Amino acid sequence: MARIAFAWELGGEYGHVMSCAGLARGLEAHGHHISFMFRELRQLHVIPEAKDYDIFQAPRSVREGVDANPRPAGFPDIMLGCGYGSANELTGLLGGWRSLLARWKPDMVVADFAPTAMLAARTLGIPCVTYGNGFFIPPKVSPLPAFRIDDPVDPLHLAVADAKVLEHVNIALRHFGAPPLSKLADLLDVTEDFLCTFPELDHYERASSGYYGPRVRFDRGADIEWPAGGGKRVFVYVKKEMAQLETLLGIIAGSPHRIVTYIPDLDEARKARLIGRGHVYSAKPLRLDAFLRNCDMLVTHGGEISTGCLAHGIPALMFPTHFEQYITARRMQQLGAGFWCAPHATAADVDRGWHEVLNNPIYQTSARNFANRYKAFSPAEQRRRIIARIEELLSKGGAILSPTTTSQG
Repeated sequence: MARIAFAWELGGEYGHVMSCAGLARGLEAHGHHISFMFRELRQLHVIPEAKDYDIFQAPRSVREGVDANPRPAGFPDIMLGCGYGSANELTGLLGGWRSLLARWKPDMVVADFAPTAMLAARTLGIPCVTYGNGFFIPPKVSPLPAFRIDDPVDPLHLAVADAKVLEHVNIALRHFGAPPLSKLADLLDVTEDFLCTFPELDHYERASSGYYGPRVRFDRGADIEWPAGGGKRVFVYVKKEMAQLETLLGIIAGSPHRIVTYIPDLDEARKARLIGRGHVYSAKPLRLDAFLRNCDMLVTHGGEISTGCLAHGIPALMFPTHFEQYITARRMQQLGAGFWCAPHATAADVDRGWHEVLNNPIYQTSARNFANRYKAFSPAEQRRRIIARIEELLSKGGAILSPTTTSQG
């Protein structure tokens, strides 16, 4: 039985937790001991099996986002706003991750948007694999490449940001007596990358055949039925902080369509606007595997839920709030399967996007065509393949596996 630590450091909301929990459940069924080292723990209430795991609060930068570049061009820009802009802060974060890993003693770290956990595992000689949608797994070139697809990026900017992060990383490594990196891309040199997206939706243009498909998990959450009545069926999952929330609430309240809405921590007055004939508000995350079979439109911020729903042939209206979501939204619009609204979008823009995705057949057709292209994709099969590869890597590394594990791997 091996000890496997899941590390989640950056990003937010339920997608990270649900995805890691799905993979962890499969590994636990093979006899492995699981720990979650997560930046947020509140979402674990929807993962009942997590009570059987060792749970730790992951180290977090206290100044996360304060000095962030409002228009990041590449992964180093993200890192500079998440603790890597200060060598002293990064040294503290690295020390925190090293302490967690050294005390729990995993045989492998599964890193979900967790660069400092990856760095800590490197210093401790612990095998590490990445598990994510591609945004935090840039191609391993120097300097790390741009992920922007809307504007040209100054190569000098990329080089300067890359060099600054590398300088701070090496100061932190020196503090712990670890050898320096020769280039920042070396931080990404892990045992294996599990690139969980489709090529058309990758955040980077890369030469790779190692795509596993999106790491969606739709089999957890509250069961809910579509409201009775006529009209199309729309699922809305956004955050209450979105800039156009009031406009969106007004459109939902006046819509003749059947709409199920989940907006975490929404106040009672606004919840009331989302309840009525053909309209349902859910106070909990939804179980989506059966629910999505009859969905006509997803309204969300983008990101992995959009990718997963596209695999079901569902087009999306998207309101991206950060660059990971923004690039996904742009990719989906390029495919003809999505419409995205910028944070400064007007009420007229939102209204146009709503009616375009619902009423223009090109969106439904493009989404169905995409789903047909990947009709063989199965989240369960994806997890089986990843688990089999993890066990192969563990056995090569000398980890002691149970007889059940070795027979099933």
